[in-house]
Amino acid sequence: MTTWADSLPPPRKTVNYYTADDPKGGALFIYGDADAAEIAIFCPGYADDHDVFMNFCHNLAEKNKTLVGLMCIPGFDDRPDKPWTTHKKGGYTFDEMAAAVRDAVKALRIESTVENAKLTGFFHDWGVMPGLMWANITLEQEDTQLSPDQLVLFDVLPPVHPSLKDDLPDHKPTTLREKITTSIYRVLLALAFAIQLYVSKYIALIVFGFGFTILGILGLAPVLQIDIDTIQARKPPLDPHRMIYMAYPYLLMFTSRKVLLANSFLCKDLKKTPILYLYGTVKNMMFHDDGAVKYLERETKENRGKSNAIAIDNAGHYLYLQQPDKCLEEVMKFMAK
Repeated sequence: MTTWADSLPPPRKTVNYYTADDPKGGALFIYGDADAAEIAIFCPGYADDHDVFMNFCHNLAEKNKTLVGLMCIPGFDDRPDKPWTTHKKGGYTFDEMAAAVRDAVKALRIESTVENAKLTGFFHDWGVMPGLMWANITLEQEDTQLSPDQLVLFDVLPPVHPSLKDDLPDHKPTTLREKITTSIYRVLLALAFAIQLYVSKYIALIVFGFGFTILGILGLAPVLQIDIDTIQARKPPLDPHRMIYMAYPYLLMFTSRKVLLANSFLCKDLKKTPILYLYGTVKNMMFHDDGAVKYLERETKENRGKSNAIAIDNAGHYLYLQQPDKCLEEVMKFMAK
């Protein structure tokens, strides 16, 4: 059976960009032509490197004439010139993650021969948080070269800015089951990383494996079989110790929560920076704030702007791998508006 990982399209070239501990710590995969009027920066989340977005980036570059740069969260890649074990052992701070997005965008702009090419940011899962931090900070600084013109977020959607909460449409609150499921798996991942960092990588592996086995038995795992199959299709499979290392943002959620919350909200001005949110429906729980979903949906329903939230059926957390044609169709429609 053919899977997404069987034939990954190689990038046209790879350029390096600065990360907190290495001037060449990041690798930006380039797809598409330098003279494209549209440019796009992509960043996946946990526990993924460039691989999961390579097909989508290639197709967007070819079908939408877009210059695409594909990065990953600092420390998440494993390259011959930068093995994952050489990244910062304690992971990277939220500010360092957002700065990596900024520096990847700088590298992408250098590759483009179009001075004012329209920039779209694409982020999935944990990539959404540094992506929004980068967007909000550069928009506040009015940096027209490094700030996005629009955003596409996959399957994770934080709340709106606190100043906008009184303007939210009616929405459903987070259920107790969702709160419990979210808290348990986040604590488990944070704990596994902390044990591997400070105690023993073997004990961490036991905690990680045993914990998620129990969650599966209890029906509290955040994803269903469709996503498990997608993850297991990866070639070669992730080293489990690397997967635990990649959980460092979950520990940061508890140790640096104020920093995370300071800028990881939706952009306040949707007219200036519209947002498309795409999410899969086949999951144990949703990874979005329902108020934010309704807020984006209202933009289209009431003709306020082009922002929108769209459910993708027959897809889970990895919707762009499970329903790539539908996701690409919605993205191209959004970018064309």
